[in-house]
Amino acid sequence: MTEDAAIIEEFKRLTREALTYDGSRGILAGIVDELVGILENAADFQADRQLDVTEGETASSEGLAISPTQAAMCAGEFQRTAIFLRGLHDAIVEAVELKSPETVHVLYAGSGPYATLAVPLMALFPPEKVRFTVLDMHAVSIASAKSVVSRLGLDRSVKSYVLADACDYAIPTDAIPDILLCETMSTALEREPQVAIMRHLLGQAPDAVIVPESVRVDAFLVDTSKEPDLIVPESEDPSAKWTPDRIPVGPVFELNAETIRSWASLSDDRLPAAVIRLPPPPEPSYRPFLFTAITTHGEHALRTHDCSLTGIREITDIDNLSAGRTVQFHYRLGAAPCLVAEAVDQRDAAGSC
Repeated sequence: MTEDAAIIEEFKRLTREALTYDGSRGILAGIVDELVGILENAADFQADRQLDVTEGETASSEGLAISPTQAAMCAGEFQRTAIFLRGLHDAIVEAVELKSPETVHVLYAGSGPYATLAVPLMALFPPEKVRFTVLDMHAVSIASAKSVVSRLGLDRSVKSYVLADACDYAIPTDAIPDILLCETMSTALEREPQVAIMRHLLGQAPDAVIVPESVRVDAFLVDTSKEPDLIVPESEDPSAKWTPDRIPVGPVFELNAETIRSWASLSDDRLPAAVIRLPPPPEPSYRPFLFTAITTHGEHALRTHDCSLTGIREITDIDNLSAGRTVQFHYRLGAAPCLVAEAVDQRDAAGSC
């Protein structure tokens, strides 16, 4: 049964607010919470937070697909949801202008049970302008996404639903996407298959715009006592409360369309990353960490501690290397993907995962 017209109009209003509001973090958190609440109420799937939230996760050959419950909970990270919606919105606007009068096609890989990053924008763009393919490897997520779309009266905005592992999915020749949307990652691109998925799909749709357009990992020496905890919604600017003391070491790895295309000829289980040289720490409390920054599209970015994806991750076992040691990174593909560090002069693995 379709939701009533008042709820659908409220959903559109909240979506516009999430895309444009630039005031206090607390109010943005409330906007996104109400928006996600409508998705939750429209879904057949209901996350039971009293149970083990990992129940239903799937270990694939290219990384861990989190459970539908975990995926549902991610929608509540207000900054993450808002910045991804804004980036996708702007990518769609640009594609519509470029392709008009043709229809823009978005492939959403890893939709979760609410298709959180697509359904709000279905409410704003008419199906004559934009249509979506919704893909997930969990049947419960696909069934739930269908229920959300149907109850919000947006069925015409969906080209197809696909139950598949995105790393194995063969894009039909009549459905090559203009935009590839995927948010299946963790901090420092560990554990989850974001790299493998984007590489596989962009190889089939080489002209597509990808969202996020960049996931960059940098190394810093950090005294964690001077780092804030994961920021919770609040009306004040958290940056006014903290002065982190970080020593930049250098960029380590970046996932974007250019790097993905540069890997086209590689066939082994590792991707190239940077070489860095560890500077001497000013105090023993400083240890090497990986920082993640995500640009969804254009000016829309998630910085350190904006959400769980942009927390910091210690480079384990590397801090026992002496200052001045040169370290080579590579990205390990497969069932447990992550960045791996290796001392150049003694090939002792010092993985970050």
